[in-house]
Amino acid sequence: MRKHIRWMSFGGALVVAFPGLWLGKYQVSANPPAGPAPSPTIAETPRSVHVVTPRRENMARYLSVPATMEAYEQADLYAKASGYVSEVRVDIGERVKAGDVLAVIDVPEVEKELAEAQALHAAAVAGVATAESKVVQATKMLDISRSMLVRAQAEITLKRATLERRRELFQGNAITQEQLDEAQNQHDIAQADVGIAEAKIAAAQADVGSAEASRAAAVANVTVAEARVEKMQTLMQYARIVAPFDGIVTQRLVDRGTLVQSAATSRTSPLFTVRRADLLRISIEVPETDIEFVRPGCPVKVRPYGLSGVEIDASIARVAASLKVDTRTMRAEIDLPNRDGRLMSGMYAHVVVEMDQRADALTVPASSLLTGGREAFVYTVADNRAVRMPVRIGLDDGIRVQITDGLTDGSLVVLTGKGLIADGSLLRPVHVDSGT
Repeated sequence: MRKHIRWMSFGGALVVAFPGLWLGKYQVSANPPAGPAPSPTIAETPRSVHVVTPRRENMARYLSVPATMEAYEQADLYAKASGYVSEVRVDIGERVKAGDVLAVIDVPEVEKELAEAQALHAAAVAGVATAESKVVQATKMLDISRSMLVRAQAEITLKRATLERRRELFQGNAITQEQLDEAQNQHDIAQADVGIAEAKIAAAQADVGSAEASRAAAVANVTVAEARVEKMQTLMQYARIVAPFDGIVTQRLVDRGTLVQSAATSRTSPLFTVRRADLLRISIEVPETDIEFVRPGCPVKVRPYGLSGVEIDASIARVAASLKVDTRTMRAEIDLPNRDGRLMSGMYAHVVVEMDQRADALTVPASSLLTGGREAFVYTVADNRAVRMPVRIGLDDGIRVQITDGLTDGSLVVLTGKGLIADGSLLRPVHVDSGT
């Protein structure tokens, strides 16, 4: 029976068959095959795969949100004085400088009060001059009285000495009674002159005090008059509507001849709206999951929808450091210079915030990553064999993935053909650009 057994190749495999047996459309021949019998062991064919090495690069998370550009500063300008508008000097779209007069309100009653206050101020200043001259005069009289007292005191000293000598001479019968009486009389006159000088000094001091009091009252009157003048001048300034800062007039709601009311005494509408044009403010809302990464200084890119192809580099200027209860978002603001005037308040924009920057991250193409359950892995090549390598991933921008554990810079990572291999498969690696 052994001589009737034949080896036959069928579909690339060797099978044992008996003569006369039909296998599909083939019939087994009783004649033995020519040449030596094939080996029963099948050689494994290596599969060609593209491989890359990990690449070091800077990565970051990105927050992409819509936003609206706003004026950095905006002011609605109201009338502070009631009256008729006599001049309107600007219109919408005009650029103005801080302090420029936009409109003038006619307030004749305030002008009259200002003139009266200025007249009273001039009279008060003149009163100060008069009071000052009286102080000077009273001071001079006080000095004269003091000089008179000095002379009187010197005279009484002399007369007192003369009287003493006369008394001694009279006791020695050297002079007569009349001579003694004359010396006594002169002494008494000198004593009276001292009293008169002292009285004049007291009167002069009183006059000086009175003059100084008058001068102080005159100075106080000047202060009051100056305050009234300043008040009237301020009211006159209220009649001039001025720009608070450099900007653009975006709204004008007044014409000449219009009667306007002071906003301080009644509810009224603004006369103008001025917006700053050289600097804009962009506000964005940051979700709660990203607030730990958004800080002042974070780089951003702003793409205005109204300016095709324009992308502006900027940074976060400030954050609210608190969340809105209704949306659980944090407000962040971006200051955007606008010196050329291309940007306008109210423009819609797309803002991309670069967050969580990671320098020199080890990355691989996202297409090389596989997942199984909760595990992420890649296939690497070692000794021309596939190795299933679990990895831990970090940032993922959809193009490249950061690998924080499982790979090294020299690893060979399978990029294409990974779905047709298994752990331990024989491979023929073909190197491609790591940026693929």
